[in-house]
Amino acid sequence: MITVTTATVTLGGVTIGLSILAWHLSRWWRTGGGGPKVGPAAGGGGGRDPKTLIPLLSSVALGMLCVTAAGGVLGTGATMLLSAGNLLGDWSLTAVTGSSTPSVTRSGHNALTPGGCAALVVYVIGLIAVWRSGGKLFHGRVVSGVICGVMLGLSAGFSGVAASAVVTVFNWAGDKVTGVM
Repeated sequence: MITVTTATVTLGGVTIGLSILAWHLSRWWRTGGGGPKVGPAAGGGGGRDPKTLIPLLSSVALGMLCVTAAGGVLGTGATMLLSAGNLLGDWSLTAVTGSSTPSVTRSGHNALTPGGCAALVVYVIGLIAVWRSGGKLFHGRVVSGVICGVMLGLSAGFSGVAASAVVTVFNWAGDKVTGVM
C-alpha cells in the first residue's frame, strides 16, 4: 500500500519557494549563469547558458521527490523543512502585506512507489557524488534548490503539476528497472 504524506503547504511556503526560484532565475537571466557579467559593456543580457540551471533544477526535483516520500529520513526531513518554511513564509506574508495565508496543498498528490523510492535513493547517491566535486556556488544552488522543491512540491499550482510529473517519471523508471511491477 502506498501511503501519501500528510504534509500541507501554505501560501507562505509557496511564496518562499517561488522567491528562491525567482532569485536564481533572475540572476541567471542577468549574468548568463552566475559567472561574470556578459553582453554589451558588461551590462548583462546575452550568453544565457541553460546548462548552468542543471544543478538548481535537479535539486528542485530532489526536493519535490523528498516531500512526496511517505516517510524515512528524506520524507521526515522534507516535512520538517516544509513546516519551517510554512511558518517563516506565513509570518513574512502577514508582516509585509497583512495578508492571510491559506493552505494551497493540491488534493490527490502522487506518492512514490517502492520502485520510485529505489530510484530516489539512486538519484540522491548520484547527487551526493556530484555535490562532492562542486564548489561553494554549486553547493548554494543545490541547497536552495532542494528548499525550493520542498516548498513547491505539494502546491496546487503549476509547480505541483510539475512535481506530479517528476514523481510519475520516477515511479515508472524505478518500477521498470527494479521489476516491481
